[in-house]
Amino acid sequence: MLGLAGLLSCNAEQAAEDLSKKTTLQEPKPTSPPFPANVFSRMFPESPPFVPSTDEAREQAKKLGVKGGLLDALDGQPNGNNPDNPNMTEGVTFIGQFLDHDLTLALKAPLLEQTQPGQTTNFRTVKFDLDSVYGGGPDGSPELYDTSSGDIKFRVEAIPGSEQVSKKRAGRFDLPRDQKNNAILGDSRNDENVVISQFHLAMLKFHNAVVDRLRADSGQANRSTRDIFEETRRQVQWHYQWIILNEYLPLTIGQNRVDETLQNGPRFYRLQDSQFRNSNGDLLIPVEFAVGAYRSAIRKFVPLIS
Repeated sequence: MLGLAGLLSCNAEQAAEDLSKKTTLQEPKPTSPPFPANVFSRMFPESPPFVPSTDEAREQAKKLGVKGGLLDALDGQPNGNNPDNPNMTEGVTFIGQFLDHDLTLALKAPLLEQTQPGQTTNFRTVKFDLDSVYGGGPDGSPELYDTSSGDIKFRVEAIPGSEQVSKKRAGRFDLPRDQKNNAILGDSRNDENVVISQFHLAMLKFHNAVVDRLRADSGQANRSTRDIFEETRRQVQWHYQWIILNEYLPLTIGQNRVDETLQNGPRFYRLQDSQFRNSNGDLLIPVEFAVGAYRSAIRKFVPLIS
């Protein structure tokens, strides 16, 4: 079973400095959500605001993410560590960012303004299905894919001359980009920094490797291109979900909490409650989790609020 270390190892030698100069993020602007009425919900709708919406409160909110501020675990400093979770490395932060981008995308939800969750559209699917990677699939997002091999693979780009500066003269790769250097991917937020862009690239390369593995299997060789693609996507999703359940969650919230949730179900997010489903029966993500608990927890507070 592929783990985080195995998934990331194929990109460990990437040229971080070079790629950081190439990042030119543009916010995606999808025209419609994956499901009708795909909005956010409230887990605690009766809870009052933490503080009144004043200019002073907004200024304080801006300071939360500054270097050395409340959300800075200080584990990036020389000999620094995260006192809240000494077993969590900085890399877990970016894995958490990738997971968040696979669950939520709100194009009109400014941090410092009041918004209504039930009127805020979520442009991601409410499940770990890698829609941030696969986009609309080969039909809906053909710009993501390369079919030159006869199979449906993701586009990746070799970095010219990278063999000359790599150990064992191994080639280095980057996300596909347009003429303006904008990354071509299912969610452009995954080009916000070098670490997350390389993790996204690892997922693309993993998909392509699974395609090759299936084609090399005599029992799979005669399957259609579309069948190979769908089987590959299923296997990639399974590995991805395995990593979340068996590595990411135990590392962040602890194995005991994972076991308890698997056995008894969520305490507050009850799937049968109508407040967590829209008129079509689709599950909705509570804004308290998406904006508050999880985004803060990615960096520092997971052990404290889980």
